[in-house]
Amino acid sequence: MAELDRLIRFSVIAEELSFSQAARRLRVDQPWLSRQIQQLELQLGFTLFVRSTRKVALTREGEELFEHTRELAKIAENCQHFSREMSRSHSFEISIGVNPYTFWIPERKQLFEKFRSRYNRASLEVVSNYTPRLISKLRKRLIDVALVGPPFDFRDLETLILHSSPVSLLVPPEDPLADASCVPMSALAGRTIPTVKPQLNSAIHERIYGPLIEAGAIPLVVPEGDAAIPFYAADERLPMVCIGERHNHQGAVADFVHVTLEGSPPLVQYALVRRREPPRSLLNHFWNVAKRLGKENSNANVAELVSNFEYAVADEPRRVAANA
Repeated sequence: MAELDRLIRFSVIAEELSFSQAARRLRVDQPWLSRQIQQLELQLGFTLFVRSTRKVALTREGEELFEHTRELAKIAENCQHFSREMSRSHSFEISIGVNPYTFWIPERKQLFEKFRSRYNRASLEVVSNYTPRLISKLRKRLIDVALVGPPFDFRDLETLILHSSPVSLLVPPEDPLADASCVPMSALAGRTIPTVKPQLNSAIHERIYGPLIEAGAIPLVVPEGDAAIPFYAADERLPMVCIGERHNHQGAVADFVHVTLEGSPPLVQYALVRRREPPRSLLNHFWNVAKRLGKENSNANVAELVSNFEYAVADEPRRVAANA
């Protein structure tokens, strides 16, 4: 059995021609994988790979062996996938991937609490990562569902809006804008607002800060990232964009005044996504709880919000290409 396992690992490396990529695919450590191939070579009595600092190549013997083992890796992966799916179909656990920026969303906490109260035998395994990696895990069936934010290409996935809210402002108490609970976006013309680097996520930057810049706001790029924005705003006494709940921006700007924006301020939206396939029963229950929660928290603009979300998703590849 050990020899068969090593032949499967050899087949993956031969297909990838990279020990590091094969190790990621097999979910093992690269040094351990290298030792496994060395042991296989000792067992067979000939070398399978020509290794250098720049590339990995098959020897003549390695190529001949690969002709007979190339299907092993595919068969093994298919068997592992099938066994995982069978295990999940009988499991009382749902694996949900969450974007780190969703921690403040009220609907996330409500969803988890409602689901756990109705299905107390079930458990939720929460996996935190950024949207592209979560989508990759979802498509590879490593997680069941994901809570992420657009824009991203979700067209092959089922989407359910869980949260949508407009951005607002936090301004210093001495700022003239602090006297008004609601101001038009045109009031930002000529005002400096700290932002993150557009290169970090050009699509998100365009979605959140683009409309404010079009209204005349002057962006001040904060090189340290969004976590440093409140400290820049506090030091320079500048208004800053408030995304989500106001209490998420305490600390450096605890004395700042919350101000809403009139007109059509940018929307912050997050959605649950899952694969378009017949879901297992427990996942379907979780999805239905989220649907009911969405209806309970909905308002007259819910259709418009969904439309805006879908438009951003569909338009994302084109905008990314334009910015490249």
